[in-house]
Amino acid sequence: MTSIKFDNMNLDELRKYVLNHREDKKAFYTYIDRSKADGRMIAVDYLDDKWEKEIEKTFKKT
Repeated sequence: MTSIKFDNMNLDELRKYVLNHREDKKAFYTYIDRSKADGRMIAVDYLDDKWEKEIEKTFKKT
């Protein structure tokens, strides 16, 4: 079995790998962790009345 080195992949390459190997949970969790660290993922608290404004503010940063 070949060992995949996720650390050698950039985030877009890792995303493509995860989409093509959906059963690989280690790859999925690595992708999620790196996406969060890179600021690509945001958490939304739908109970917060200002959640839409928070999303708009986040997108304006990029």
